[in-house]
Amino acid sequence: MIDTLESFDQHLLLAINGANSDFFDVLFYALTQTVASIPVFILAVFLLWKKFGWRNTLFCVLVIGCAIGLSDLISTECFKKVVCRYRPTHNLEIGGFVHVVNGYTGGMYGFVSSHAANMFAFAVGVSLFLKHKLWAVVFLGWSMLICYTRMYLGVHYPADIFCGALLGSLVAVILYYVFIRINAKYNPASNLLNTNS
Repeated sequence: MIDTLESFDQHLLLAINGANSDFFDVLFYALTQTVASIPVFILAVFLLWKKFGWRNTLFCVLVIGCAIGLSDLISTECFKKVVCRYRPTHNLEIGGFVHVVNGYTGGMYGFVSSHAANMFAFAVGVSLFLKHKLWAVVFLGWSMLICYTRMYLGVHYPADIFCGALLGSLVAVILYYVFIRINAKYNPASNLLNTNS
């Protein structure tokens, strides 16, 4: 069963990575860089500010930042360094078939994807605070695009991405509801408790 799932994961990765072109090599290599997401982060802060004002926005950013930091820490210390699953580019079985862009192969181990964990911690956290369907689609869609670049570049298997996204989402949900409970107890008049979109 495990061998079958591993084989499926490898074949799906090679299909995604194999559908490459010079244009997408340039595009996805650029998008996978953290700096490419800065405008999206700024947009999130702006939307939070419009809804809550600066003071409460700082609390939102703190919660989301903690979710990202915790997701990154867990993905690295509790998964990558424990599971030790080689990235596709470092896997001797399929590494020779992986299309590598600009010599980028990532670190040795890839399960779970920190990119996926961090981006979904961000997107889910922002979506929970904003409670706006359209913006939730925008932020989650951007996170999925970034996750796709990781597979396109051959540095993560689909399972790395899926489990990383699940981890980041779970951390964001837990921290959000912990914060909301604390905020409701000590600051019940706060507009952070407003459920309107």
